[in-house]
Amino acid sequence: MHPIQNIVLAALWAVAAWRLPSAVRGAKQRSVWIAFASLAAANTLTHPAVECPLNEVTGINNLATLARNLLGILGFSAFVQFVVSVARPRAIRSSRRLLTVCGFAGAFALVFLFAVAPRPRNVDDFFEAYTGRPLGTAYCCVFLGYVGFSTVIATCLFTGYSRHAGDPWLRAGLRLLGTGTALGALYALFCAARMLTRLAHQPFVPDDHTAVIVAHILQDTAMALIVIGNSIPACGVLRRTLGDRRTLRRLRPLWSALTEAVPDVVLEAPIPRWPRVRLLRQIIEIHDAILILACYIPPQLREQAHGRAAQVLQDEDGRTALAQALWLRAACEAKRAGTQPSAHSVEEPTAHPEHLAFDFAFEVARIQRLCDAYNSPTAEAFAREHRLEHA
Repeated sequence: MHPIQNIVLAALWAVAAWRLPSAVRGAKQRSVWIAFASLAAANTLTHPAVECPLNEVTGINNLATLARNLLGILGFSAFVQFVVSVARPRAIRSSRRLLTVCGFAGAFALVFLFAVAPRPRNVDDFFEAYTGRPLGTAYCCVFLGYVGFSTVIATCLFTGYSRHAGDPWLRAGLRLLGTGTALGALYALFCAARMLTRLAHQPFVPDDHTAVIVAHILQDTAMALIVIGNSIPACGVLRRTLGDRRTLRRLRPLWSALTEAVPDVVLEAPIPRWPRVRLLRQIIEIHDAILILACYIPPQLREQAHGRAAQVLQDEDGRTALAQALWLRAACEAKRAGTQPSAHSVEEPTAHPEHLAFDFAFEVARIQRLCDAYNSPTAEAFAREHRLEHA
């Protein structure tokens, strides 16, 4: 095998192993796992160390080729089913029936043509050796037709779905997947055209050696793009997960300080596993604590906080965060000292509602600024001054 083919094969098995846990948990992910596992097994059968012993032990010439092509039909059928379940979930039932019928029809046709085609000996490249022979060409065109049919459908679905994908990582992955399946369709068309022209004793555009090289390039590139395109959205999820973990650690000091003063805001439900859910819960608890602590600050102290923040910072976002951090520090001190909440305290909005409802990233950034301001020397000095005034 060519080194590039070895890399593609290793990548296919790596994706199949990586997708296995999610395939056990969900039916939708099971389809994509079957697709990559089937394609990985099919490509494994092209390795001489696997192909030759299988043919010799069974005594059936080129049995590995039939097994490889049947696995290919299974893999492409599962792959299209996964794409339909993601891009057109309402059509999953009808598409599953259609793909099942087409898959069984293609597999039956392959087995029948393989059985009736003369195979006097094992050959290294079944498609190349049987180019120009009627039964061999029919066998190869059935497989190439199924590959072309599957990849054209997948390309259309990937292209359409990528236009509506909001996440840039998902959009990039879908476009690469669409490019890979488009190259797969081009590979099937190229090989089928070459075999049919040879069968008709007509010259093909490139010579045989060049045509074989082009076919391998198209096949390997298509597989590589499919593997990479499948991995890119997962890399985006991993990046977001790591970012959420960092944000959780960064907001922890503010959350600890506020919930220590107002422990009742901490939810009793078990701590969720996913960082994004944990981060959302942490932000909700911070908001609840701010709403309660706002009642412990008289209006004049709030005005002092805004005045001090205006003296220190010029930009509006930083000044707003610092002012809120100043009176929050004082409110925590007052709450811990046993001060009763003020009925005349004006509640200050903790966030812009339009941003909180629709822009999670904006609210996370706002809370991060608040956390940094809360632990700043200015906030510590303001709380110390307020503590001395009431000592």
